[in-house]
Amino acid sequence: MEYLNPIFQKQTKPTNNIVKQNTKKRKIRSDKRHNIKFPISADMGRLLKTYCKLASMKYRKQGKEPITQTTFNTILLNYGLNNMEIVSWDGQYRDTKVYMHTNLLEEEYQKIGSPYGLAIQHHLSERKVVYFVILSVLRWIERSGKLEEIL
Repeated sequence: MEYLNPIFQKQTKPTNNIVKQNTKKRKIRSDKRHNIKFPISADMGRLLKTYCKLASMKYRKQGKEPITQTTFNTILLNYGLNNMEIVSWDGQYRDTKVYMHTNLLEEEYQKIGSPYGLAIQHHLSERKVVYFVILSVLRWIERSGKLEEIL
């Protein structure tokens, strides 16, 4: 006999055979991002802000919305990751406690943080890899590079 009120139903304990755990793996979102912060010196911060303002002006002239500092840093990092010949791994890394950020997509992040990524290949942290790549791109722009090529 079944009661309408579930309080009066006879409670049975589930057995191991009946209980099944859902072990289905979920797919990673295609727009998942990794926020990596990197230290900046006063000169590096000035250069990054200057180039970001120039890029924003170029975007406005094209009728696009101006870009943020984090977006600009991410664009520089992607350019460096796609053009590894301009990256220099020698240099002085100093944590200045003043940071800027990048937001990499999951597939771009794999170039840095995967088991075969740049961080492990060069025995560096992910933060140091981002620092050296962005610093190298800034030096490349100052020497002979064009900001338009990056954008």
